[in-house]
Amino acid sequence: MSMIQQRTPLSNEEEYRYAKLAMEWYGWGSPIGLGILLVALAAAAVLARVAVYGL
Repeated sequence: MSMIQQRTPLSNEEEYRYAKLAMEWYGWGSPIGLGILLVALAAAAVLARVAVYGL
């Protein structure tokens, strides 16, 4: 049995849907956005600690 499966071509609506989903992979919901958010939260926590307790 072959591991390669033959698939039917996507319709125009399906291609548009998948292209739209691929282009929307940005912002705070993406891994890069979440990473930046976590770093920003950690920096804010450190700055708040320094402001309250000093160095």
